[in-house]
Amino acid sequence: MDKQSSSLDITVFTEIFSFMSQLVFQDFDSNLEDLKLTKMEVLIILIVATKEGISMTELATQVGTSKVQISRSIANLEKRQIVQRQHNATNRRVVNVFTTNEGKALFQQKENQVKEKLADTLSVLTKEDYLAVNEHFAGAMAILTKYKELKHVPGESPLC
Repeated sequence: MDKQSSSLDITVFTEIFSFMSQLVFQDFDSNLEDLKLTKMEVLIILIVATKEGISMTELATQVGTSKVQISRSIANLEKRQIVQRQHNATNRRVVNVFTTNEGKALFQQKENQVKEKLADTLSVLTKEDYLAVNEHFAGAMAILTKYKELKHVPGESPLC
């Protein structure tokens, strides 16, 4: 593939990240203080709840942090009975993470908040624009998921 990085507009990625971050965390900040959860812990709960049984290694990759930091955060969430770790039945070296009933309830609450906020934010769009946004997000995620599944040479840009 030809180098494409010079034609990419990083502003688009920044704006989408900022928009999504605000959508997920904006109205949750006061709840975070009450629950004594960090934004990273909320992100971990959201990922684990949507990918029950995710390995600690994959969780660290998805959050974009070290395994050590994930272990600390998971230990805190375990103490609060929000998630639990279990050794993988087929490979005891792998540790999988699951949400508890309390974790599921917390996820459901947050999911409902995000859905309401997104519906409110997008309510100004026409039905056609709303469907287009949904289609484009789904298409972008399909492409990015394909990329994630591809093996690329470490240190080499995936866009080369």
